[in-house]
Amino acid sequence: RLSSNIPGFRIAATGVALELDESFDVVKKLKLVGTPKKIYKNTAFIAGMFNSELEVSRFEGASIRTVSGIRGQIKKALTVGQPGSYRATFEDKILMSDIVFCRTWMPVEIKKYYNPITSLLTDGKIAGGDGGVGEDGWRGMKPRAQLQIERQIPIEVNPDSIYKPIERTAKKFNRLFIPKRLEASLPFA
Repeated sequence: RLSSNIPGFRIAATGVALELDESFDVVKKLKLVGTPKKIYKNTAFIAGMFNSELEVSRFEGASIRTVSGIRGQIKKALTVGQPGSYRATFEDKILMSDIVFCRTWMPVEIKKYYNPITSLLTDGKIAGGDGGVGEDGWRGMKPRAQLQIERQIPIEVNPDSIYKPIERTAKKFNRLFIPKRLEASLPFA
């Protein structure tokens, strides 16, 4: 019931039902973040994204990107150094201040509940506030949020789901160097 004004109610997910089938996988977007430890020309050693060589081997060949937009690819796990670090190649030389991230999809386990309504059970007469149809007609299930409000059950808050402030170190850029001859030839010099 999105038409009524329920305090503290929010939509958790939106989507379109293409078929009534229970076999679909639900996935969420996951962004893995790492930082470069050593940089060569177009190759860099990245650490902090994975925890073991096994995790790196699972993502070998995956595309990665830096914050500045340079695209790359995960090549091979490193046997020395921090566990989970790997060698990656990029289209251009990256900076030590760049953050490298890998976009991926993780399957989400949802509670198994399958109750398709394939027939027109309602006759079009929707009752006022109970969320169903008239006295003798079909009555749908109430959403969990509506039940929690009616029974005054507090909403469970997962501490891992609360946003935390992001602390980033300020980037330090080299001073702009202009040759003396060029500076002398400028019209406003």
